[in-house]
Amino acid sequence: MLGRIKEQPAVGKLIAQYDQLPRRDQKALLVLSIAIFIGILYFVIWRPVADFNDRAVSARENAVELLGWMQANRSNIAALAATGSNGGSTSSIANGRELMAVVTRSAGEAGISLQRFEPSGDTAIRVWLENVPFNQVAAWLEGLGDEHGIVVDQASLDRRDTPGLVSVRLTLAI
Repeated sequence: MLGRIKEQPAVGKLIAQYDQLPRRDQKALLVLSIAIFIGILYFVIWRPVADFNDRAVSARENAVELLGWMQANRSNIAALAATGSNGGSTSSIANGRELMAVVTRSAGEAGISLQRFEPSGDTAIRVWLENVPFNQVAAWLEGLGDEHGIVVDQASLDRRDTPGLVSVRLTLAI
């Protein structure tokens, strides 16, 4: 096979040019060729394989960590799954009027001032909040879900100039 390659006219020209180089240049060209070959092996073969291996090991470690957490919290997960299978609603709220009363009362208890609110169908309400602390809104929404089974159907949060403050538009539903 090597003989066939040497018979090619272009290869013959390259060999002739190489033979005409001084001995020192031939050695330099050989060292450069070996360095380029090693560089190609490293960057084209070794590095992608090593990166893939690192990502696979990391994904495996994350999966093992998640599995451990899930096994440690098996009873909580089962309780959440049971709650989700019956619709997830533990609410005794029957209509939009009761929903509006619960939302306005809980907002006041959380120290949140509703800028505007209006019914949206029979079982939902739209709420607007301006320049409120994000953490306060998040805690309020979590309480609505945990205590009353009210869910956020739609949400739009806009960051304000003051850090930590947001303006919020929500659609809450039972």
